[in-house]
Amino acid sequence: MLALLQDIALGKIEATPIQVRAAIAAVQYTHAKVGEGGKKEKKQAEAEKVAGRFAPATPPRLVASGGKRV
Repeated sequence: MLALLQDIALGKIEATPIQVRAAIAAVQYTHAKVGEGGKKEKKQAEAEKVAGRFAPATPPRLVASGGKRV
């Protein structure tokens, strides 16, 4: 449907107003808007952004074992 609307906008295809309205209505269900997402995805992205500030650069070294991995 998005390709159809682009072709209509560029003048490659002639369409009736009803066909254009139907294509616009169908595009809403097949293509998400840029930046549109659910509440959970938005919350997860914000949490990952904040968590990056507090994550250590290197994993902690085990001092009690002299730095050897057990």
